[in-house]
Amino acid sequence: MEKAKTSKKSFWGTEISFGQVSLTQKVFFAKHLSVMLKAGLLLSEALEILRNQATGKFKKVLSGVLSSITSGQSLANSLARYPKDFSSLFISIARAGESSGTLEESLLNISQQLEKERKLINKIKIVMLYPVIVTSIAIITGIIASYFVLPEVTASFKDFGMELPTSTRFLIWFSDSMQNYGLWILLGLISIMALIVWLYRQKFTQPIIGWLSLRLSMTKNISKESDLSRFCYTLSTLLKSGIRIDEALIITKNTLNNYYYKKSVDEIAARVTRGNKLTDALLDFKNLYPKITISMIGVGEKSGKLEDTLLYLSDFYEEEIDNSIKGVITVIEPVLLIIIGLIVAFLAFAVITPIYEVTGNINL
Repeated sequence: MEKAKTSKKSFWGTEISFGQVSLTQKVFFAKHLSVMLKAGLLLSEALEILRNQATGKFKKVLSGVLSSITSGQSLANSLARYPKDFSSLFISIARAGESSGTLEESLLNISQQLEKERKLINKIKIVMLYPVIVTSIAIITGIIASYFVLPEVTASFKDFGMELPTSTRFLIWFSDSMQNYGLWILLGLISIMALIVWLYRQKFTQPIIGWLSLRLSMTKNISKESDLSRFCYTLSTLLKSGIRIDEALIITKNTLNNYYYKKSVDEIAARVTRGNKLTDALLDFKNLYPKITISMIGVGEKSGKLEDTLLYLSDFYEEEIDNSIKGVITVIEPVLLIIIGLIVAFLAFAVITPIYEVTGNINL
């Protein structure tokens, strides 16, 4: 088995990928492969064209897939050799398409699913981007001020020979601490951030993170709506590809983010396997799946149009995510401005107060 090595950079579409195949790369791969197969090209010919257009790690991955195809393996089995790059969802839909003779349509479904996921991720990133930029600028400005501006100001305060206000004494202490221990403080902050990221990625913290994201006012709506959208669209795509609902639910679970949604789908899949209807299984998780969602899924099951109903619900929750993101940004902006304003006001008060007292004493 050929191993794809990690490359420093790979370009495909508009994203830069560091050591992994990006979502955009997979979107274009599935879409272009579908178009080429519809145009009458053999699978091996289409893959060779896409391999020659790719760069970096993705080129090596496609070389391995092409080598497997030419040796007689199916596309699904060839993709399965790279589980870190192609998800179980991607592989399962490709396998279903090959079995039913509708590989072109299945690949198009995959590209649409991945494109939807990419848009969803970008929407969530928007919420994080604004506070991260503002906070980063504030920290950088604070570091520059601590090293080049505050020492000049606080040095003159020390020569006043008078009792300084508490705010000014704190400013002097902060300036001296940054001068003496600034590097250690910076390393400490970086270490704390790295620890937080590490903890976020660990399995044992997922129940806590999931619990918090479903209860914090700024994250609960986005967390629920993003997983509901993923659940509905992924399940719809898999069912349209001809995959049984119990298998589709197990695959869908792996596309969800929140621990409690994953756990609920595990139980729902088990009940559906035992012969229960999807609607009946969902009823025991009303805290995660709104009544209107369960009711509409029930209508879809009765009418035989479950896939279309799930697709409609996915679009509905995508619109709700947009509204929730706008709401969060509306809250974040004034809060950040107030915090920055308070910091500026504190600095101004700490600097101006002793100067005012000194000039007042001189006039007397």
